[in-house]
Formats: sequence, structure tokens, C-alpha cells
Amino acid sequence: MIVNKTMFPVQTGFSVISQMQQQLSDMQMQLGTGQKASTLAGMGRDLPMSLSVRSRLDKIEGYKGNIDIIDLRLSFLDKSMTRFDGIESEARTAVTTGDYGTNDINMATLPGLSLARLDEVVTMLNQDVAGRYLFGGNVTDKPPVQTTDVLLNGEGGRLGYRQILSERLAADQGTDKMGRLSLPAVVAGSGAVHLAEDGTHPFGYKLSTISTNGAPAIAVTQAAGTPKDLSVTFSAEPTPGQHVIIGLTLPDGSETQVTLTATTDAIPGDGAFTIDADPDVMAANFRTALETSLKQKSGGELQAASTFAAANDFFDDNGVPKRPAGGPPATSLVDADPNDVVFWYAGQTSADPRASVAAKVDDATTAKYGIQATESGLLKLVRTQAALAVTQYPVEADVRAKPSIEQIRLDAMALPDDATRVAKLEEYEAAVSAGYRQSRELFDGMASRQQKAMSEGHNSEAGSIERITMDLSVATMASHSATERHTNYKNQLENLLTNVETVSQNDTAMAILALQTRLQASYQVTAAVSKLSLSNYM
Repeated sequence: MIVNKTMFPVQTGFSVISQMQQQLSDMQMQLGTGQKASTLAGMGRDLPMSLSVRSRLDKIEGYKGNIDIIDLRLSFLDKSMTRFDGIESEARTAVTTGDYGTNDINMATLPGLSLARLDEVVTMLNQDVAGRYLFGGNVTDKPPVQTTDVLLNGEGGRLGYRQILSERLAADQGTDKMGRLSLPAVVAGSGAVHLAEDGTHPFGYKLSTISTNGAPAIAVTQAAGTPKDLSVTFSAEPTPGQHVIIGLTLPDGSETQVTLTATTDAIPGDGAFTIDADPDVMAANFRTALETSLKQKSGGELQAASTFAAANDFFDDNGVPKRPAGGPPATSLVDADPNDVVFWYAGQTSADPRASVAAKVDDATTAKYGIQATESGLLKLVRTQAALAVTQYPVEADVRAKPSIEQIRLDAMALPDDATRVAKLEEYEAAVSAGYRQSRELFDGMASRQQKAMSEGHNSEAGSIERITMDLSVATMASHSATERHTNYKNQLENLLTNVETVSQNDTAMAILALQTRLQASYQVTAAVSKLSLSNYM
């Protein structure tokens, strides 16, 4: 019969010691790392909480990554909008009606200064941040606007703004520089002057109103319908100073007037016609004065209006230029063919530009910061500076150098030194004066339109530089507020995670000492009782 050497359950004792050894190993790991467990499985009942907190922390880091990118772009946009506002202010104060400068220096330098401002605007619109273009809405992989040279002069056989302006000006002025108005000769015995639009189209002058304070000697009528026409009929001699005022709508929608005043002077001045007892002669005098005034205005205010109308046509807010068609002279405006005309804008055209580029900065907040170069404030900068950059304002020396005017002087000097030469030289000086005055009228027309376009009165309009800046400020505030929330929440979550995943070093050290004492006692007892056997007592 075999008798066991011991009656003590040694295997059970070894199992308990093994468990305590594993606990000691785990606590030594905790003491060394400060973590409750080295694997997810070791987290036990704390695992769901740990996973949830870590998932939220990862999400916060994702939002913070978005915010960092947004903050970089918003910082760039803020600096750009500040500069755009500065350019707007500079343009508004750089040129004013009647401010020609000493020796017409403002007239001479305005095109160059405007070109420099246009180039700066285009350059900023085409800047990219880390390879991303910011002024084309959600089209971020290419410059939204053509270069300044291409915009103005075209490229590869395609027309630029200068050529479209030339077409528009020809369509507005007409072949006889009468602004597309017909002014037939006075019919004998009628004492009447007739003025009419030459058709139904968007070009040239449009007859809007007519009035006189010379009744009953002067009668004015305006027919209903389109194209419009009007008439001025003389039945007796008006009193000197009495006048006729004809209201005209210009190609850009603005209004102007031609005022013709009766005078007894044999050689009437500008805007005047000579009174005569014969109604037909007086009507002829009125017609001559009207023709002169319309042609004078055609090279001044009408040209300014046509230049801005062409800017509106070419720099269209949907990115598709328009150009005159039909004729000649032109009878309609049509969308340009991209094979023939440069398309100035290549970005997105959304009804809600800000929403075209957006990023979530937390679960409930989205920062919207999309911008399109076609928005009204930016578009007005491009249009006005392009219009002023391509327009020249001849000073007196330039007017005298014009071949048609210089020829009058040469013809005068070829005459004998008598009254005929004097009269011819007076004609020459009158032509110089008229040309110089027309140049100043063009300058004034351009200045007044830029002043209107750059007016602070547009600040509250959608798409203005100020409104865009305000919208970007809202996005910046949303981003910064989200950053603050994320920082506070992250701190709370990290504290919670510390409580869930880490251990107290002091408590762990004390637990190790206690376990060590128990383990040593277990070793001693197990060693002692493992020697007990029945054979030792027999």
C-alpha cells in the first residue's frame, strides 16, 4: 500500500501563492507606469468609461485640427479684407469731381494709380494659403480671377476689357457721336426741332424728360411709347434767359440734362442759342446748339457712363461677360463666347457665398467663411479701378496736339496776317477749349461714378466689404468660442480619464508591502506544512 508523503493540500497552497505573485507583478507594473492595466482587457469594469472618454478626446482633437486650419485662413482673410477696405478708402479720396490738380496732375496720374490699385486687388484675390485659393467659393484649386494684363488686354486672341469697352463706346456714341439720337434738319415753315432715339436697344442716350419756361413762344412735346421722340416748336421770340431742358438717361442708368438758353448774342456761348424773329432760323439755331451739346457730352459724361456700363458688362457678377452684338451700330447685348472673350472669373457663383466653404468646429457649430470675388464690394473695386485704369484724360497740351485741332492752327497760320487768320485762330482756340472742357467733363463723370460706387452708403449692402468682414468676424468668434469650450472640456475629460485609468502611487506601494508580507507568510507556512507526513510519526 502506498502512503502519501504529506497530508497537506500543497497544490492548493501553490495556487494561492501563484495568484498573489501575479497580483504582486500587476501592482509592480502599476507602480512603475501609474496605469491600472497595460491592456484594454485589464481595465475590467472601467473599460466602457475609458473607451468613451478617449473617443470624445479624439473627436476634440479633430475639431481642434479644423480650428487651426480655419484660424489660419481667417487670419489671412481678415488681413485681406482690411486691405480691401483701405483700397476702397484710397480710391474714394484719390479723385473727386473738379479736383484736377495743379497743371491737371490728377488727370494725368489717375490712370496709372488706378491700374496699380487694380493690380493689387487682383493679386490679393488670387493669393493662396497653403495651396488653397480663398476668393472663389468652393473652387479652391485654381486662381479665381485672371491676371490684370489678361483682364484688360485679353489673351490668345480672346478680347479683354479694353476691346469690349471700345465696342460698347462705339455702340453708345454712334457713328455721328450723337449718342444714338437722330436730329433731322428743320423742315421749312415748321419752326420745329425733332429729336428721337434710333431704336429699341440698351445703347446711347434715352430721352427721359423735356421742359421749358419759355411758353407760349416755345412749345415742347414728348410722344409716348418706345423708341421715344420729342419736339421743340418756336412760334415767337422767347425772352433772353428762357430755356429748354432735355433730360437724358445714360447707358449706366444715371441721369443728365442738356440745357439750352435763349440769347441775343450773335455768337452764342456754350449751351445757348440765338433768338431770331424767323421761327425756322431760331429752330435751326436751337438745333445747332443741341447738336453741339450732345456731341460735347458724348465725349464727356456719355463716355464715362459707357465706360462704367462696359465694366458692368465685362465684369458680370455671374462671371460671363456680355458684349454688343448686331449692327453696326450694335442693337443688343449678348453673352460672350469663351473662345472670343476672356472670362474674368473662374470661381463659384453661389447665392450664399459664406456657406460655400464651411467647417464644423464642434458638434453643433459650423464656421462659414466662403468668399467669392463676384460679391458686390469686391466687384465694385475691380470694376471701378479697371474703368479708371483704361481711360485717359487729355490735358490742354494733349488737346492741342490732336491732329484734327492742330490742323486748324496750321490752316490759320497759312493764311495772310489779317482778320481771316484771326478768325481762324479764334476757331482753333475755341476747339482747344471745347476739347479740354470735354476732357474735364470725362474726368468729372468718372470721378463721380467712382465716388458713388465707393460710397460708405453701400456698407450695409449684402456682399459689401464691411458685411463680408462682419461675417468673417462671426466665423472667427465661433471658432474661438469653440476652442475655449474644447479646452475646458478636454481638461475635464483628462481628469476623468486619470481617475479611471491610473492608480495612486502611495496606495499601490502600501498594497505591495501588504501583499509582500502575506506572500512571505504564505511561503513560510507552505514550506513548513509541506514537510508533514504520516511516515514521520510512525
